[in-house]
Amino acid sequence: MSTAPTSTVDEVRKMYEDTADSYARMMDTEIGLPVYADVLGRLQDRIAHTPGAVVDTACGPGHMLFLYRERYDEKRPLLGVDLSPRMVAIAGEKLGSNARVFVGDMRELPSVKSGSSSAVLNFFALHHLDREGVNVALREWHRILAPGGQLVIATWEGSGVIDYGAASDIVALRYRSDELATWAREAGFSVTRCVVEPVEDFPMDAVYLEGCKAPA
Repeated sequence: MSTAPTSTVDEVRKMYEDTADSYARMMDTEIGLPVYADVLGRLQDRIAHTPGAVVDTACGPGHMLFLYRERYDEKRPLLGVDLSPRMVAIAGEKLGSNARVFVGDMRELPSVKSGSSSAVLNFFALHHLDREGVNVALREWHRILAPGGQLVIATWEGSGVIDYGAASDIVALRYRSDELATWAREAGFSVTRCVVEPVEDFPMDAVYLEGCKAPA
């Protein structure tokens, strides 16, 4: 089980502040990969009759929300949260006036009302949280979701510390798919899909988890 301490919020924020513009340029290409359209297409089918915003709790430069709006639902409200003010600024410019984007911590979303959201997204950010932090985040996401609301997570699969090599001294963790599924169920979700898939030209596999908050 992954128990090592992760880097602090301030350290993670600084890393993304320093790399926000280059990360956004990378995502301009990355977002075209089929996996993102597949995930969001399934999501749209599941929330078609559930009101409320789609919330990206680690939105980065806003590409996931932008893809969702452009391809699936241009009218649904969108909400993006990120630790990095620069990421938030880029996402705000990308998404425009029909989205609310703000600086915040994925584990604490006090400005989002309980039961107000149709979906929560979190792509490749949970590795910055320790086990306790992951569970806190899952409970918070369950709180903000409407009955029948959907959870979509992608993170790095495995166990232990991620090796960034010379690229960064940030300490982040991989989690096994069975760990994540168990924690999601303990937070109140029904896990509807949990798969591990290789990532092309990358040394780690990804786990994709989809879940549902019980209908009223």
